[in-house]
Amino acid sequence: MKTHQAFTLIESLLVLLVVTLFIALPSIVIKDTKEILEVIHFFDHFEKNILATQQAAITSNKKTKMIQKDNTQQYYFYTDTIEKLDLPKDLRASRSKTLYFNSGSGNNSSLQNIHFYWDKNEQQITYRFLFARGHYEKNITSIK
Repeated sequence: MKTHQAFTLIESLLVLLVVTLFIALPSIVIKDTKEILEVIHFFDHFEKNILATQQAAITSNKKTKMIQKDNTQQYYFYTDTIEKLDLPKDLRASRSKTLYFNSGSGNNSSLQNIHFYWDKNEQQITYRFLFARGHYEKNITSIK
């Protein structure tokens, strides 16, 4: 009589569990990493669009502006073209007035602050525009 050797049900389930963990764990880590990269990507584009809007005011000798739409989820940068930037889900923003860059100099005369709140990292990111320079200071503080 022949005996068949095979895996037991428990051994098969254990192998299935290990394989599932190897597949599931990276997808969970990738999701968190993706959310962090979306926020970093937003700030990178936000800063580049501010600089491009300021430089367009200098080179074209026309006043340029940045507008935050009413729902505070979208930013529009008006130069010769219009650039739209969407706020990621993980960020909140304070309502800001229209930001104008003066023609010829690119200076911002409003001296306003733009605040972003990243609740997941417990951070407040503030862009403060400097007097008669057009530049800004970026300040990251903890909101614990």
